[in-house]
Amino acid sequence: MSTKEEKPQLAGVRLKTRKRNIVVPHDPQSFAEAVIAVLGDAQESDDIERTLDAANKILDSAELDFSRYGDVLFEVAFAGARLTTGGNVSHEGKPLEFNILASPAETAAIVPYIKWFQTMIRRRPFLVKSLENTLIKLILSLEFYDDLGRKKIAIALARIFCMKVGVLPDRVLPTLLEDRLVQKGTILQFTTEFYVDFLSSDSVETLMETLRKARLEGRLLEFFPQQKQSWADFEDHFNAAGLKTLVEYSRRKLYDAHCAELRAFVRDTVAEGGEGAALGALVPAMQARQEEWSLADGDVARAAFLGLADSVLASAIGRNQQQVQFNVLRTVRHYAPALARFARAPRLEAALLQTVQVTCYEESRLLKIFKDIVKILYDCEVIGETAIRHWYTKGSNAKGRNVFLQDMQPFMQWCACCARGGGGSGRRLHHVCGCGAEGRPTKNRKVLAGSGEEIASLSVQDWQQRGCDGQERGL
Repeated sequence: MSTKEEKPQLAGVRLKTRKRNIVVPHDPQSFAEAVIAVLGDAQESDDIERTLDAANKILDSAELDFSRYGDVLFEVAFAGARLTTGGNVSHEGKPLEFNILASPAETAAIVPYIKWFQTMIRRRPFLVKSLENTLIKLILSLEFYDDLGRKKIAIALARIFCMKVGVLPDRVLPTLLEDRLVQKGTILQFTTEFYVDFLSSDSVETLMETLRKARLEGRLLEFFPQQKQSWADFEDHFNAAGLKTLVEYSRRKLYDAHCAELRAFVRDTVAEGGEGAALGALVPAMQARQEEWSLADGDVARAAFLGLADSVLASAIGRNQQQVQFNVLRTVRHYAPALARFARAPRLEAALLQTVQVTCYEESRLLKIFKDIVKILYDCEVIGETAIRHWYTKGSNAKGRNVFLQDMQPFMQWCACCARGGGGSGRRLHHVCGCGAEGRPTKNRKVLAGSGEEIASLSVQDWQQRGCDGQERGL
């Protein structure tokens, strides 16, 4: 049997063995006891904020592994000791006498701890993730705390977001959708306290922005137990909690969602049926939705026009700009009676005119046909001279105002001429365009006497150069 030959060594020389893979045992309890000792030594009075500031100075010089035991640091701050399975407080060692759960359920009593979190995270940014992990653990263990404990955690969470500590909403807030906690009503109680404290210092828009970052803005009903997931229960609950601003905001968002749904309905109906879609079926369907959702006539007219424009623009892939413009004008003329049904007052007509203006401005392919759309709506008696005059003088939107006002200048000159000549407002737009009673263009040009301005319609040859005849153009 052969033995390994030993290598020769120099006399008096000691060889040092390199240490590899040194495993430091995981000992969170020792870290917790060290933090508790530091905080206890820093307490000289009942002023928690001064005590935590003094503890910060000691912790800066202490050799503690915050990167490894960051979760334990915030568990001690919340509960006075480490948290075990189920959110229970560990009974090992001496607990910290002052902590968030031991404080009164008031914002002023909890804010000093949040300021301490903020200072710690500014000096050690990696602690943000540890704070997020601690908050998630507390939320998942809400059922093991009493109502007062849940309120304190809710206040702490609200202050963390209001004071911009650095916690990401999409890391913490989705935990609120835990099914077992939602069904017990625990989450509803917790979120109510969270909303109350958040809205005590910030606006409802800021709250919704926080929820939007967590992708929860449109899922507020999911915090309710399944048998209570209705908007009536939503309004009753939060009105009773004194959160009327939240109820009003949610009501506006729901109203906007219904308007968007009506717009999509008009778009799909017109796109599927084309001009063959019966107005007799479309208008009653819109009226039924208006009654069900309590929509105003002006918003229905706006959604209807936008739906008509969307139905053409959605199928405009591969078509040139002239074809798109022609199809939009043809669709508006065909469904003008539907618009007239809901624009029944000068104020509503002016609002519809603003919608047309903004749509033509935002959609570059419709920018040059604004005046043509207005002519169709006027000729079909959807909008009247009073509404157009109001829009022209002081009711126009800032978007593209100068361009559109210049386009409408000939029509306004014609209105002024008719008023001076006693023609009245009953004369329709075909007098301006040189159109006949059927709305078709004639070959003759028409000059308004006394106006000093020739306002002429296009001849048949001009319409043919644009690629459509007068009957299809409908002007």
